[in-house]
Parts: sequence; C-alpha cells; structure tokens
Amino acid sequence: MKIAFLSFYSGHIDRGVEVAVFELAKRLGRSHRVTLFQAGKRQEDDVSTLILDVEKKWPQDTSGSIFRLIYFDYYSRKIAWFTLKFLPYLFNEKYDVVIPTNGGWQVLFCRLATWFLGKKLLVQGNAGIGRDDFWQLLMHPDVYIAISPAGYKWVQSKLSWIKKTYIPYGVDCQMLKSIKTADIKLTSPIILCVCAFSPFKRVRLLIDAVAKLKNVSLLLIGQGPDEETLRTTAKKLIGTKRFLMLTGITHEELWPYYKAADIFSLPSSKTEAFGIVQIEAMAMGLAVVATDDFNRQEIIGEAGILVDPTNTDAYAQALRLALNVDFGQKPQIQAQKFSWDKIIRDYNQLLNQIKI
Repeated sequence: MKIAFLSFYSGHIDRGVEVAVFELAKRLGRSHRVTLFQAGKRQEDDVSTLILDVEKKWPQDTSGSIFRLIYFDYYSRKIAWFTLKFLPYLFNEKYDVVIPTNGGWQVLFCRLATWFLGKKLLVQGNAGIGRDDFWQLLMHPDVYIAISPAGYKWVQSKLSWIKKTYIPYGVDCQMLKSIKTADIKLTSPIILCVCAFSPFKRVRLLIDAVAKLKNVSLLLIGQGPDEETLRTTAKKLIGTKRFLMLTGITHEELWPYYKAADIFSLPSSKTEAFGIVQIEAMAMGLAVVATDDFNRQEIIGEAGILVDPTNTDAYAQALRLALNVDFGQKPQIQAQKFSWDKIIRDYNQLLNQIKI
C-alpha cells in the first residue's frame, strides 16, 4: 500500500505530533511504501522524505491571531500552499492513503483530492478535543484516529456515524535501555519538564509549585513563544542554582536528560490531546505528576500522581510526594502499553480493513 504523510513542521521542530509521524512513517515503511512530505529542512535516513519548500523564516507563533479562527493566519496560509504543492504528487503517484496532520486547509484539500481519485483519507486527533478536530470531522474522513480515550468518546458524542478508532502514540521501550545519563549542573532531586513553551502547557504552574519546595531543582527543555517569560520567572522564583532551561534539543538528544531526572511533570491543560513526553518519561522509569483528567488517568495510571495544578499548594505537595515514593517498575510497565510494536500492529490492522 502507498501511504503519504503530510507534516508541515517535520524537519524543523520535534513536538509530539512530529515525533509520532516520523515513527509511524519509519515503522509502517517496513511493510508499505511510505513517503513523508514536510517543509522543514532536516531529513532522517530511516524515512523516505520529500521536502516541499514553502517556509523561510519560521516565526515562533501566530496562534493568537484572529485570522487563526478562519485558518488565514501566517502558518495556515503556509500550510495551505504546502498542501497545494503536494497535490501533483498525489495525482501522479496515486497514493492509496493520505494522512494529513496539520488540519485546516490541508485536510479540506486532501479530502477533495482523495474523493476525486477514489483514495482514502485518514485523520488523527492531534489537535485534541475542540474546534480544529471538529473541522476535520466535518471533512468526513474515511477513518478518524483518536489518539486519546477522551478524544474517542468526544467523537462518538459529536458525529457518531464517522468511522473511528483509538490508536495512541507510542514509545520504543527497548531502545531506551542503553541510554547514558546526561551531565546536568543541577543538584538532585531534579524535576524534568519537556514541552513546547506555549500557554496551554501551563509551565508557569510548575514553576510556582517548585518555588514552594526546598532543595529541589527544575529542568525545562523545549522552545516556544513563552520561552523568555518562563526563563525570567523561574530565575526569579526558583533561583539560578536550582533552575536550568535548555532549548534547541532534538528529540534524539532528549533521552539522557530523562535518565538524569528523578521525576517528570507537565501541568498542561485538559485539552492536551495526548502528551507523548509522559510515556517517554515512564519508559525511562520516571514517575509522572500531571493534570488530573480522563486522558491522564488512562495514560499514566498508577505510574505517578494526578493533581489539579492550578492549586499550587496541592501541586507542590504532589511533587514532593512523588519524589519520596518508590514507584518501582510501575512507570515502565505502564509505558509498555504504548509500545510502538503494538501501535504499528493496530495501524496495520486498520490499513488491512480499508478497501482501496
């Protein structure tokens, strides 16, 4: 089967979506003919990649623009042009399945083209519950792939007749066993947070909670529009001796930092679609302190502590407790439920059910 993934940001940034798309393309490519279309320049040897060059300056964030509501902000326009440049490949190569990951105009253009050619359109619930994924549902994809339990329930309540399935993101539990420990100039214990520095990740809540703890260090890894604000705030509230921010770290470079930490925490909004960094942390043996919502209850299970992070005192207490509790093998056992081997079996089963 010939499969095309469209991932505008791949090759430029490594958020959960881009990491998952790369792994899916690589692993599905072992039994299918898979091509990853991206706008970023960085290429990986393990995936057949085509770069559609439409982006030059990569501004950090335009999501706050009012034009985002009608998919006419800077990046939405770039993604639209990126998708139009893909369409000749679709018509010439006749891909059996198209999986657009950027929503907006991309899923509309791909829906029209796949209908015309008699091909299949699969969409993933990468944006999480809300307007962007509802737009994708309105395009009537052949299959909607929810990446979280809450996302699956939400689709059932909105458009129950849409064919849907639940397949989460994964983690390579075997590969992580040989990782070395990063040398970090922070005193233990270390709380690690890896994410895009954007408002809905709510990293400021973590900073406020750590500020209430004594002799505990915070390591933030990521990049995004809130970077400078978070750095300034953390230095002020926690101090330079107990705080470190690292940016520009690729996904492949992350693993030693997971291993150097004592626990992991991410207080993201309940609209967070999945949170691949949480299962990566668990695979490295870290307990996770996260937002108490339906998705995290299913994803983290007994491998950490769930809390309302807007309650700073309760959040700080949960972090302190996680640092002092021996979770044993619970994090690794929980992470095994999201093994890429299992995820790819689910994708292959889905693809085998699709009639071209």
